[in-house]
Amino acid sequence: MLLLNAQDIRDCTDIKELLAVLARDYRASARTPDKVPPRHVIEHPAHKAFSLFMPAVLTDRKVMGVKVSSFFPGNVNRGLPAINGAVLLLDSCTGQLQAMLDSCALTALRTAAMSALATDRLCPIAQPTLAIIGAGVQAKAHIEAMAAIRTLRRVKVVARDLDRCHAFAVSMSEQIGVPVEAVKSVKQALLDADIVCTTTSHDKPSPLVHPHQLKRGVHINAIGGSTLQACEVDPCLLSQALIHVDDPQAAMHESGEISQALARSLITSEQVVGLEVALREPALPWQAATSYFRCVGHASQDMIVAMHLYTTALERQLGQRCDYFLSSMKNLT
Repeated sequence: MLLLNAQDIRDCTDIKELLAVLARDYRASARTPDKVPPRHVIEHPAHKAFSLFMPAVLTDRKVMGVKVSSFFPGNVNRGLPAINGAVLLLDSCTGQLQAMLDSCALTALRTAAMSALATDRLCPIAQPTLAIIGAGVQAKAHIEAMAAIRTLRRVKVVARDLDRCHAFAVSMSEQIGVPVEAVKSVKQALLDADIVCTTTSHDKPSPLVHPHQLKRGVHINAIGGSTLQACEVDPCLLSQALIHVDDPQAAMHESGEISQALARSLITSEQVVGLEVALREPALPWQAATSYFRCVGHASQDMIVAMHLYTTALERQLGQRCDYFLSSMKNLT
């Protein structure tokens, strides 16, 4: 079994290569119940947290595995990551455990890559201004992913902790070679933004992003606020937008702004379109309208990314080998 930690995953990652793999395989991924069952969610009300159990078998790609991931927002106050877990990759022919990957690093990479895929298709602007709400792991991953597909003009970041936000902005500016500015309000961040990424742990129904704050033709990637009560984006905005999601059924039942927009008849279920539609060739003609992508996560995406990282790690001789389970079996015989 190969163990891949966060640093191994970073060393394996070529974002443009990963985007090509995801685009190819995501178009082909079947969402049939026998291959990708609905994920099982266990809530932890006392901690305002939840755990996800997400199995998948992608027959055509000979990929099988399960992701176990927990989101505990209170961990930030403990100096711990909010997202923790592991992805177990299994041999589809023998069922043997091939690899165990850090779920936090993989989730950040996968989510940002899906946002980049959506942005690449839905936002034609070559030198956009990027607004990021949040200054955590997902914010960093999204800036890196957006910088990989576009020549960013500037980046504006807003977060609850202004000092932390300033430090984050300085670090990211040095990394990507583009001006990254920490601003004091969401309104300032959204001003003149061409691309908006909401990467928060927002858990309230009061939206962070309102239609009047945005210019026409903006593209929004919404990936935080992962409860039915939470709205990062005003549901009213969805009635004016082209809506794409990674998994329509999950998005309609798990995204606060989408479920509320449906309940208020602001949109219909037919308007909640899978991203594979936008990924089809030829590319869809761009319309000067707001576009919105909601990523709730899907096990097929995790397994595609996990297999790509595993294959790359083998080629580059990265990670640590662990034969503990095999050794235990030998001791029994």
